[in-house]
Amino acid sequence: MVWWMHFNPEKQREGIHFGLKSLGDVFYQTISIMYDCHENYDGYNIHCLTNVGVNIFNIDMTKHNTEYFNAIRDAMASSASMPEMIPCAYYTPVALSVTMSVNDPIDVDDRVDIIILKDVTSIEQLRQFKKDNIKTASMPILFWPPTLKLKDLNQIIKITAGIVLDPKLDNIFGNFDGVLTRCREDRKPIFYMDPTLIDDYYKEIASDRKLLIQVHDLIKHRLDGVFLMDVRRGEPPIECIQAFIKATEIIEKDYVAVVDYFKLSLPLKLPVLQPYAVALAASIAALQCGASAIIVLTTTGSSAKILSCACPPCKVIAVTRHEKTARRMHLFRKVLPLHYRHSRFGSWQDESMARIAFGTQFGLDTGLFNIGAKLVVLAPSEEGVVYCNSFQIFPVKHILHRFECGRYDDNVEQFCG
Repeated sequence: MVWWMHFNPEKQREGIHFGLKSLGDVFYQTISIMYDCHENYDGYNIHCLTNVGVNIFNIDMTKHNTEYFNAIRDAMASSASMPEMIPCAYYTPVALSVTMSVNDPIDVDDRVDIIILKDVTSIEQLRQFKKDNIKTASMPILFWPPTLKLKDLNQIIKITAGIVLDPKLDNIFGNFDGVLTRCREDRKPIFYMDPTLIDDYYKEIASDRKLLIQVHDLIKHRLDGVFLMDVRRGEPPIECIQAFIKATEIIEKDYVAVVDYFKLSLPLKLPVLQPYAVALAASIAALQCGASAIIVLTTTGSSAKILSCACPPCKVIAVTRHEKTARRMHLFRKVLPLHYRHSRFGSWQDESMARIAFGTQFGLDTGLFNIGAKLVVLAPSEEGVVYCNSFQIFPVKHILHRFECGRYDDNVEQFCG
């Protein structure tokens, strides 16, 4: 996930940002951050955490009650409507997840986007849970395994939306290789729950090097997100999350995109399903042409998910008309969800070009790329197509030129000139 954060150099700890300073709003390419709520946060606290990079707020309903859930939900609503001196022209989608036990399911609010399910020990238990809880079953369910020695582990991974790993399963990161490989084969997002990262950061003996090592493991294994818990009491861990994001930026610069791509694509067995083949082709095209970003149009988020699994070498801007889809796309690595809320055009050609131009203008406004950049665009060729079956390479200037002129023929530049 890539998003912006409001950086305040006055609040940084000396040296914690590795000598790098930022001014204004800056984009960072990073994995998603899920934050487990335990304090009585108000709208201001939620707003601060969102601004520094938290994408998903989680409420553990095995520890909290409905009253606490309502308080956090209302705080998130208050944060979204909080007045700003310089209002942002774009909606910031922030997801809400709920952790529950399969043995004690609860009714969930319509605002909930993601379910984290604990205590699942068999495939039959999970199927019965989905059968008994139809509303919950329709949401993305992240599986939090009690152990990695489950007999049905691979089957459970296959029918859930992703997995949450934690140090209790194994304290050596390399021992997760089997599970990580299985999740990549099934194209499932992986979150790592780190219960000590924030606490260690604020200890007197904390060091930047330790944080870099922790982040290095997450980036090296291409995890989609990190699940942070703050066992301290008091103010939200703003500085820690800022430092975490800066660390991901530094570590990701050391990885070669072409190596990641071919590590993924070479072992694939043929034939490859068409949606995945198009995503792989778009990624290698972006790599070869030096594209600054990939824009993908999606309704359910599936196209963004597939593209995220295809090792994109650059930022991914996923444009959707559905707010809930935008929030759920935080599950996918390198994907920046963008909610498009303008009125609809009559034809698909006009509509798709309007969404592409919206994503392009967003990138220009936020400094993701400049007017001379190249973009790879994935979009369905027709409105009835259920996945992105084609892609094109455009200069930014050409996209804006076509949209502003309202013509989509081969002579558009001559007409507009």
